[in-house]
Amino acid sequence: MITLGKVGRTAFDDLFGGKFGLESNAVLQGPTFGVDTSIVQISEELVLVVASDPASFIPALGVKESAWLTVALTANDIATSGYLPKYAQVVLNLTHKITNEELTEYWNYIHQFCTEIGVSITGGHTGFADVGASTLAGGVTMFAVAENDHVKCSSFALPHQDLILTKTAALSSAAILAKSFPNHTKQHLGNKAYEDLAASFYQTSIVPEVKVLKNMPNIMQNISAMHDVTEGGSLGAIYELCEAGGVGVKVNVDAIHVDENQRAICNLFEIDPLRSVGAGSLLIACEKSVSERILNEFNNNAIQASIVGETLPVDEGKTIVSRSGEDEFKYWNVDPYWAAFFDAVENGLS
Repeated sequence: MITLGKVGRTAFDDLFGGKFGLESNAVLQGPTFGVDTSIVQISEELVLVVASDPASFIPALGVKESAWLTVALTANDIATSGYLPKYAQVVLNLTHKITNEELTEYWNYIHQFCTEIGVSITGGHTGFADVGASTLAGGVTMFAVAENDHVKCSSFALPHQDLILTKTAALSSAAILAKSFPNHTKQHLGNKAYEDLAASFYQTSIVPEVKVLKNMPNIMQNISAMHDVTEGGSLGAIYELCEAGGVGVKVNVDAIHVDENQRAICNLFEIDPLRSVGAGSLLIACEKSVSERILNEFNNNAIQASIVGETLPVDEGKTIVSRSGEDEFKYWNVDPYWAAFFDAVENGLS
């Protein structure tokens, strides 16, 4: 059965079944559940880091905002390597209803955001189609050249490390819902909450966190893995990183930070903030000896962060600890954000 959003673990294995073209020893990290990037050896000391994500065009959200998502989400994936993206290929499959003015504005902002991050656009493809209600408008692939000995990947997680999450859960889903349905949000949550949620939209980048970490090379050496919180939310990201790394985990669900406004709008749209799209939040697996220094440095740069659990040997399993007790940590295949968004569109919310 096809479900909305990113393909789940079981569907990933059933669909692809390890069939990824010609095998190559140069591919150090290939397609795997829970991994943001691929890593390809290009010399004895250097690797090419590659990541792809959908391009977005969401009329209800806005042209500038759509361009931001198109650039930021792929840049986030590359940034989990500990390096920033340098090159991009952009494929656009846009609605045939887009106007020339919207198209020009959309591309100008893609150019602007890539320039600000430091990304050169090297090519792509552009076309138009009757895409219906889809908000997906093609795809973006970004590249970075990294040192083999210093690159990070979610599959590099090790047992007995702290897990740190930045910012708030449901950061991107809350911002997109507020900006897409401003009248509904203002009516139920008030103007101030709406304004704060709308302003949080441009916090959906983990590039600021990675820049902070890159300024601390001694700390960076003690970080084994990083993962971008996207579909499946904070809990989904933790599960994915641990699956990719082949480790167990104990998650303190009460330690996962949810800002008041994010919690309020998630309640309004009846979605779980811990399992909803959370782009802009970074998950870090690090040695316990450096955790407090990471938290302090983030705090000095006005980035909220907290320790939310620890990795364990794989035979110790995955558990969630909360005020109500301890339970098995199971993967949730469906992100509730997608149904909430499209239900709101169908119900005529504005």
